[in-house]
Amino acid sequence: MSEQGDEQTGREAAAEALCEENRKVLGVFTIALVFLLIQLPYLVVTDSDSSLFVVSVLNVVGSGAFVLLSGSVLWFCRQRAV
Repeated sequence: MSEQGDEQTGREAAAEALCEENRKVLGVFTIALVFLLIQLPYLVVTDSDSSLFVVSVLNVVGSGAFVLLSGSVLWFCRQRAV
Protein backbone atom coordinates (compact mmCIF):
# COMPACT_ATOMS: atom_id res chain seq x y z
CA MET A 1 0.00 0.00 0.00
CA SER A 2 2.76 2.46 0.89
CA GLU A 3 4.61 1.51 -2.29
CA GLN A 4 1.64 2.70 -4.34
CA GLY A 5 1.52 5.91 -2.28
CA ASP A 6 5.23 6.49 -2.93
CA GLU A 7 4.62 6.00 -6.65
CA GLN A 8 1.86 8.61 -6.62
CA THR A 9 4.13 10.98 -4.73
CA GLY A 10 6.86 10.40 -7.31
CA ARG A 11 4.43 11.05 -10.16
CA GLU A 12 3.20 14.21 -8.49
CA ALA A 13 6.77 15.38 -7.94
CA ALA A 14 7.62 14.70 -11.59
CA ALA A 15 4.51 16.55 -12.74
CA GLU A 16 5.32 19.48 -10.47
CA ALA A 17 8.91 19.65 -11.73
CA LEU A 18 7.73 19.49 -15.33
CA CYS A 19 5.17 22.24 -14.84
CA GLU A 20 7.74 24.47 -13.13
CA GLU A 21 9.64 24.53 -16.44
CA ASN A 22 6.55 25.79 -18.28
CA ARG A 23 8.39 28.71 -19.94
CA LYS A 24 11.09 26.44 -21.34
CA VAL A 25 8.50 23.98 -22.64
CA LEU A 26 6.68 26.88 -24.29
CA GLY A 27 9.95 27.88 -25.97
CA VAL A 28 10.47 24.35 -27.28
CA PHE A 29 6.87 24.28 -28.52
CA THR A 30 7.26 27.62 -30.32
CA ILE A 31 10.56 26.72 -31.99
CA ALA A 32 9.30 23.30 -33.06
CA LEU A 33 6.07 24.75 -34.44
CA VAL A 34 7.89 27.42 -36.47
CA PHE A 35 10.34 24.83 -37.79
CA LEU A 36 7.44 22.53 -38.70
CA LEU A 37 5.67 25.32 -40.58
CA ILE A 38 8.88 26.15 -42.46
CA GLN A 39 9.46 22.52 -43.44
CA LEU A 40 5.92 21.65 -44.58
CA PRO A 41 6.14 23.39 -48.00
CA TYR A 42 9.24 21.35 -48.85
CA LEU A 43 7.09 18.22 -48.87
CA VAL A 44 5.07 19.67 -51.74
CA VAL A 45 7.82 21.46 -53.66
CA THR A 46 10.60 18.87 -53.72
CA ASP A 47 10.73 15.77 -55.88
CA SER A 48 9.79 12.68 -53.91
CA ASP A 49 12.88 10.81 -55.17
CA SER A 50 15.36 13.41 -53.95
CA SER A 51 17.40 13.32 -50.78
CA LEU A 52 16.00 16.72 -49.82
CA PHE A 53 12.55 15.14 -49.63
CA VAL A 54 13.84 12.47 -47.26
CA VAL A 55 15.45 15.09 -45.04
CA SER A 56 12.26 17.16 -45.11
CA VAL A 57 10.15 14.16 -44.11
CA LEU A 58 12.47 13.41 -41.20
CA ASN A 59 12.41 17.06 -40.14
CA VAL A 60 8.61 17.19 -40.29
CA VAL A 61 8.25 13.97 -38.30
CA GLY A 62 10.77 15.07 -35.68
CA SER A 63 9.44 18.58 -35.23
CA GLY A 64 5.88 17.25 -35.28
CA ALA A 65 6.77 14.91 -32.44
CA PHE A 66 8.25 17.81 -30.46
CA VAL A 67 5.13 19.91 -31.11
CA LEU A 68 2.86 17.10 -29.92
CA LEU A 69 4.95 16.28 -26.86
CA SER A 70 5.52 19.85 -25.70
CA GLY A 71 1.92 20.80 -26.52
CA SER A 72 0.72 17.88 -24.44
CA VAL A 73 2.88 19.01 -21.53
CA LEU A 74 1.53 22.56 -21.81
CA TRP A 75 -2.05 21.26 -21.92
CA PHE A 76 -1.43 18.95 -18.95
CA CYS A 77 0.02 21.77 -16.86
CA ARG A 78 -2.86 24.11 -17.72
CA GLN A 79 -5.41 21.43 -16.79
CA ARG A 80 -3.51 20.71 -13.59
CA ALA A 81 -3.52 24.39 -12.60
CA VAL A 82 -7.30 24.63 -12.97
